[in-house]
Amino acid sequence: MRTARTADRSEGAKRKPIFSPTRIATYLECAVKYRYIYLDRIGRFYQRPRASYSFGTTLHLVLRQFHEQGASLTSEELVQSLRQNWVQAGYTDATEEAEHLAMGEQIVAAYRQEITQRGETRELFATEKTLSYDMGRYILQGRVDRIDRHPDGTLEIIDYKSGLTTITPEDVASSLAMCCYQLLVKRLYPEAPVCATIYCLRSGEAATVALSDEALEEFTKDLDRIVEQILQTDFTEVYPKRMPLCETCDFLSLCTRFWQQQQQETALADEPFPTNTESE
Repeated sequence: MRTARTADRSEGAKRKPIFSPTRIATYLECAVKYRYIYLDRIGRFYQRPRASYSFGTTLHLVLRQFHEQGASLTSEELVQSLRQNWVQAGYTDATEEAEHLAMGEQIVAAYRQEITQRGETRELFATEKTLSYDMGRYILQGRVDRIDRHPDGTLEIIDYKSGLTTITPEDVASSLAMCCYQLLVKRLYPEAPVCATIYCLRSGEAATVALSDEALEEFTKDLDRIVEQILQTDFTEVYPKRMPLCETCDFLSLCTRFWQQQQQETALADEPFPTNTESE
């Protein structure tokens, strides 16, 4: 387990480290998984395509093109765009893929209808935009699905969720990613009011939250503490621990080998030392 770089702090010795919501969330979920992905950089050998990721990627691409083209495509044209941009990787079989394709067609058609009925005068500010801000010890970076500008100047961050059907304001307020996005937009556009919305593509349900300046300041302090903890961690001394998340983790086989090796070493250590029992 000592093949990793010594620590994140050594990675940032020459340049400031970049932290995204995904990177921070990975550390909070499992420090060993963080090490595998961001320090050992072996994710490409273990992470496999998943239907949920391919499905979400397809929908994000279709909706990005839809809004960049002025939201002028018809429902039929959106369905055609879905088929043209379909990502096939990760589905277990043709039946599962067909089910997701049919669901995707329903989603984009319903989305087009909802946009038409809404009839708001907001304008598109950005789609699939990467935002970065120097936080001092590190660079905070995040990629937002969409930002709309309202007539009063409010910038609304919109995050699509292809796997959710329900959402509450509490969910948005407690989302690490949405808090990071609000912080980034507020730092980059300090004069504009900012809010964040999670939009459930399967149901059309949405929830919106605008964090106060005080809440963003508290979040910034928490974020700084977490990042500092990551930077101070010696990941060569971080070892796999069993937890419920292990069963669906792409790195389970790697951690299992580590646990098996531990068991073998323990068994050898517990064996009695052979002695000579022959009488002189």
